[in-house]
Amino acid sequence: MSLNQQNSYDLDTHVAEIYDQNETEITDVEFLKTLITGKDIRRILEPFCGTGRMIIPLAKEGYSIIGMDQAQGMLHLAQAKIQTLPEEVQKQVVLHHKDVTSEKWPTGFDLVILGYNCFYELATPDEQKFCVEQAASALNPGGYLFIDNDHMEGDLHPSWQDIGVIHKSISGHCNDGTYLENYRETIWVDVANRLARFRRRYVITFSNGEKKDYEFFQQKHPVSKVEVETWLEKHNFEILTVYGDYEGNPYHDNAKRAIFWARKL
Repeated sequence: MSLNQQNSYDLDTHVAEIYDQNETEITDVEFLKTLITGKDIRRILEPFCGTGRMIIPLAKEGYSIIGMDQAQGMLHLAQAKIQTLPEEVQKQVVLHHKDVTSEKWPTGFDLVILGYNCFYELATPDEQKFCVEQAASALNPGGYLFIDNDHMEGDLHPSWQDIGVIHKSISGHCNDGTYLENYRETIWVDVANRLARFRRRYVITFSNGEKKDYEFFQQKHPVSKVEVETWLEKHNFEILTVYGDYEGNPYHDNAKRAIFWARKL
């Protein structure tokens, strides 16, 4: 199990709902479509599938997809959205409740998606490396791996190092009128090893005025480009391209993202 044993998205159903409202990026999905078009890709696996932001549009394109997530609250929202789709599309998607940091992944896939900063849900390089190892086992020979992270080389971001300072993060109103506030406070850093630990807090105010207050702790490790390259090479991947954005421009030192497109040898 991950060092981050408390899953914030299962604290309350409203947490997953606010996440779903705010995480609406589609440019990465469209970019991925350009990479896989014309290739012999039929079965796709997405660990950290969340509420289905990537797998649903891919299912609509006719791909057979398995989505996995540790958060049951995220999967419930994903399933609710899938059930609104045409029956032939619904049959394309299967969701699994699974801790991807400790349990074996299914096998026989042509593409594994480790997308949109999913590595930042993980506490240590070992957990991130495990995901690359499991992706290698899950893929057929010649299968593809898509890894997409913020480009965060060098020192930890200054906002991750300001111990004791409280930052307000993604907040908002849910459909039933509930208001959720999300706060983050750095409580420990290991700059040399690029680790930060946070106290996280959700304050949920229901439409009747009742409040709930949740507190938990979370550690993050912003993965580096060199780390990903090392793990891919160790697990017999050929790195085809490293992109710096969703327009397909090459990676460079000041790129916003580090997007790996790799193939299992």
